[in-house]
Amino acid sequence: MPADKLASDDIAQYLIRDGAISPDSSLEPERGWIDMDVRWLITKDTVGAQLGCMGRTFLVPGGKHDIHRHPYAEEWEYVITGRAVKHVGDLTVEMGPGDVIFVPRNVYHGLENASSTEPLLTVWGYQGAANLEEAGYFLPSDDGIG
Repeated sequence: MPADKLASDDIAQYLIRDGAISPDSSLEPERGWIDMDVRWLITKDTVGAQLGCMGRTFLVPGGKHDIHRHPYAEEWEYVITGRAVKHVGDLTVEMGPGDVIFVPRNVYHGLENASSTEPLLTVWGYQGAANLEEAGYFLPSDDGIG
């Protein structure tokens, strides 16, 4: 199969500038999104991605993403600045700048800003899903747990 080609004037549709993407205001604290600024940078909607997506999250001190799972996607998360506590299954690990962690498909996981004074900035992505809807999003309570 020959490679697809892009015209030189197509590049603008694939370049995403963080400031041009608004925080996702649909993410509710009641669904586990607590004091987070989440921006979906590379997705099906922004660039036509089909097999993955990438975003960035800013968490103020006290910010966290409650335990949840994605039945249809793997996930990775990379810490840019700050300190994090990442939960993956029954494991908990502290993370700092330059650390990356992999979360297998359908495994419960969550993230907390580990600092009471400094913000946390991460980039993350899904493999196998081009947005949250395709990845699926379930809290333990959705599964009858807790």
